[in-house]
Amino acid sequence: MSRRKRSQEAARERAAKRIKEQDALLDNHLFQNAMDIPEDNTTEYYEENPQNPQNPIDKLWDDEEQDYEMKPRKLQGYEEDVVEGLPIKINGKVERKMLKKNSPKNEEDNMESDEASDDATSDNSGSDIDGGDEPNEEVDTEEKIVQLKEEIAELVENIMEEPEENVSSLSRLCRMSESRNPNTCKFSMLALVPVFKSIIPGYRIRPLTETEKRERVSRDVAKLRNFEQTLVSCYKNYIENLKKLSKVPNSEVKVKVSLGILATQAANELASNGAHFNFRKEVFSILIRRVSKPNLSADPIAAKTIKTLELLLSEDDDGLISFDIVQILCKTVKLRKYNVEESVLNILLSLDILQDYDPNTKAEKEASQVKLKKKDRVHLSKKQKKARKEMKQIEEEMEKAEQAVTAEEREKNQGEILKLVLSLYLNTLKFEISSLVAPVLEGLVKFGNMANFELLGDFLEVMKELLLDAKKDALSPSEIRKTVLLIVGAFSIVSNQNQMKVHIDLSVFVDGLYALLPYISLDADIELSHKSLRLADPLNNEILKPLVNHSTTAELLLKALDHIFFRSRSGTKLRALAFTKRIYTCVAQTPEKTSIALLKFLEKLINRYPEVGALYSTDDRVGNGNFNMEADNVFRSNAEGAILWENNILVHHYCPVVAQGLRSLANRSKEFAK
Repeated sequence: MSRRKRSQEAARERAAKRIKEQDALLDNHLFQNAMDIPEDNTTEYYEENPQNPQNPIDKLWDDEEQDYEMKPRKLQGYEEDVVEGLPIKINGKVERKMLKKNSPKNEEDNMESDEASDDATSDNSGSDIDGGDEPNEEVDTEEKIVQLKEEIAELVENIMEEPEENVSSLSRLCRMSESRNPNTCKFSMLALVPVFKSIIPGYRIRPLTETEKRERVSRDVAKLRNFEQTLVSCYKNYIENLKKLSKVPNSEVKVKVSLGILATQAANELASNGAHFNFRKEVFSILIRRVSKPNLSADPIAAKTIKTLELLLSEDDDGLISFDIVQILCKTVKLRKYNVEESVLNILLSLDILQDYDPNTKAEKEASQVKLKKKDRVHLSKKQKKARKEMKQIEEEMEKAEQAVTAEEREKNQGEILKLVLSLYLNTLKFEISSLVAPVLEGLVKFGNMANFELLGDFLEVMKELLLDAKKDALSPSEIRKTVLLIVGAFSIVSNQNQMKVHIDLSVFVDGLYALLPYISLDADIELSHKSLRLADPLNNEILKPLVNHSTTAELLLKALDHIFFRSRSGTKLRALAFTKRIYTCVAQTPEKTSIALLKFLEKLINRYPEVGALYSTDDRVGNGNFNMEADNVFRSNAEGAILWENNILVHHYCPVVAQGLRSLANRSKEFAK
């Protein structure tokens, strides 16, 4: 023990001697403490007070190690103001990161810029997340982006594990999606999509009433209520942010355009998986306004958005989602002054809710519902009436919570949807926008038989004007198809009114089809649609094709013929003769499948009008004049003087089925002649 003390004293003496020599070299005594220490005998003071915490003798070796540790390394081949930072891994290789040392003059400016960049990912700061006067112009390095991704991944993981416990993480992630930093906004916005898809409940959350807020509830109920209200608030802010980002024109800065595309993509995902949740109208409005732009070919997300809306309409059974989409679509198209693409109106053709709707059943149900007389009612006491009323209220609340739709509500939604769709079609036809006539007529062919009698006159008047104008134009394949759609649509609208025993003159449409038959037979695409497999036109740069044109021109022709002669009162003996003669002329030009279908129609027509069999005979008949082949009016063609001389040529048709059908018709005509 005494030996150890002597060695420590010897060490102190050597250290004190060294300090004395160092102090002799300094004139100003820079290492003195602030306390009153005698300047002449500094070493003696520390020797007399060895337990002083400021004793440099005890800290001598520690100070020397600390000074050596704080010295920067000298880098060979680099300048003096360059220091080495943390290494970065790029493409699987670890590379050194060299940074310039901050000068004392610019140290404060650099600290401010670092704080501004850190605000993008911090929760306490709000200058960059909540929006400032100017956007963050500093370019994010790869290191900052990696840190940002790690922070977002940690927040998402916390929310996924315990959503009710980590509500603050959800709020923070939503605030980060509103950042002016493009990377922060993009990564957090995309990360919130799977988060909301996972934590959104299967019911709609309603706001708490004042009575419910004052109630004393258990801890679990309070936690659940806090989570639901925070979820609704964050979801609302997120939807508003998507709405703001998606409203970006294609001529804007590239960064904003890309954020708008990502925001629309996020809205597509939420619409597909969260249509039952709150603020679905806001989500639908984002999608519909996005596809209502005039030029959809420049928008890469337009096709996916249209498919999302069509899928929602086709899978809706109750009519609630369909009603919201149709209502927003009609309002948006009207605000755009009907300057939209054809694909937008084709979305309505996916309405599955109207497939089983019959507007005539509503009056029958109202007539069948007879109010019970007082003597036939079951007598109930006051307690029973009160209990019955309470049970009814409970059932109504349960239906609202389960979002159950009764048959009456479903039928009401169907009526409202049909009213909106037909009003949109009528106004579109009145505006006479040529690019939208085809989808409107497609819709009238599908939903026209449900039209109300009040709208019938307006539709027929507009369609007559369009038919007369189409005759004057060049009859291209698209014009031919549009005219056939006009005729089928007109007869489809009137077909429902035949039950009311109302006779409507449609001779304009009958003559229009008679005049159009030769042009239809010369159409090369009569059996083709947009779904047919064929080579694309190299001169056509159109990206978005019409999504719905199910029926080919040949199918529409057969529908029109069927409406004229078998579903309406427009069919007469003279028209049957004239159409038979012109159809035989067309069979010589039409393809094989169309020719077979037309021959089957003629077989059906002969059964109803046996007078058609006289056209196959070459015997002399009492008639007035000759048949006028060039006349486009049935009554001016003198069809009674016609002879089907084409039959003798067509029996040598290259298709054996067509030739056999022609021989069969000729043989049956002899039976009717007898």
